[in-house]
Amino acid sequence: MFEKIFEKIKRENLDGFLFSSHSNIFYLSKFNSSNAFVILTDKEKYFITDSRYYDNAKEKLKDFNVIKLGEGNKKGLDHLKEILESLNLKNVGFEKDKITLSFYEKLTKDAGINFIGFEGFLNEFRMVKSEEEIKIIAQAVRKTDRVYKRVLEDIPSLIGKPESSVRQKIVNYIFEEGGTGESFPAIVASGKHSAIPHWETSSHKIKNNAPLLIDMGMKYKGYCSDFTRTIFLGKSNPKFEKIYNIVKEAHLKALSVVKAGIPIKEIDLAARKVIEKYGYGEYFTHSTGHGVGIDIHEEPRIYKDNENILQENTVFTIEPGIYIPGLGGVRLENIVVARKSKGEVLSKVELELY
Repeated sequence: MFEKIFEKIKRENLDGFLFSSHSNIFYLSKFNSSNAFVILTDKEKYFITDSRYYDNAKEKLKDFNVIKLGEGNKKGLDHLKEILESLNLKNVGFEKDKITLSFYEKLTKDAGINFIGFEGFLNEFRMVKSEEEIKIIAQAVRKTDRVYKRVLEDIPSLIGKPESSVRQKIVNYIFEEGGTGESFPAIVASGKHSAIPHWETSSHKIKNNAPLLIDMGMKYKGYCSDFTRTIFLGKSNPKFEKIYNIVKEAHLKALSVVKAGIPIKEIDLAARKVIEKYGYGEYFTHSTGHGVGIDIHEEPRIYKDNENILQENTVFTIEPGIYIPGLGGVRLENIVVARKSKGEVLSKVELELY
């Protein structure tokens, strides 16, 4: 991995690259710190963090030159600039899409370095997962499956309770399964709220004889899961069952075209054409999926305009939906790994309507 990054640094005519975002620092080091930087040159790796993390980082990161930030009376950012200058770096890349204007102004003020901003410098590397990364994400998904099944058992007793009571169960079970927290705030949307794709879980009561959409994920060993199912509490109605079955058909159709080497847009178009065939195209208001990894939303975007080729071992969601104001919505989501000849679904929870 690092050899390819070193090559890119050379290719971009840089002497080094300064990484400041938490997710990229974790990707490079597999070390968690709330205050850290990584500097890569064309052949060396430096991990800079403050005294709270320094000893632990020194012990664990044997392949890095670990430097204590703010040693003595030095201020953090001034010390970082001093470190960069001590490495005799002239042209240094930085993550312009991950920093504040204030950080940029302080970093570049009176600096004897030419800072060059980049967006998504590591995206091409992070998009294709190693087998070890896929293993961790698969573990997170299996744990999420168990969380969902436990929540399903609780649902009958939660009818009439706030949507937030379901989220509370989700959070508790995530920790019981060994997760370190939610990968995003779980969406629990009852009744007509399910027609809002990113509804914010609220104090509104969970209704009987109505749909319930649950979109959740956990963080496990630094990686995310993402999972959505829609159920119907009480006696279902034919219109809901119809849109449910359309979304399920769209999901399975999208999955059927997945394999390394296809244009990414084909996955979205496969799902979208099914939904449009039944006359619900205007009610599918988002892309069919997105990459998942250290961040809940990573490259690639699974959308009809994405002409890029799907790479082997890309991990992403398939999550078509139909959202009808006043009635409710349906979304069915699984994480999929692009293999040479097919898409490998990581979740073992069926797509049947409960």
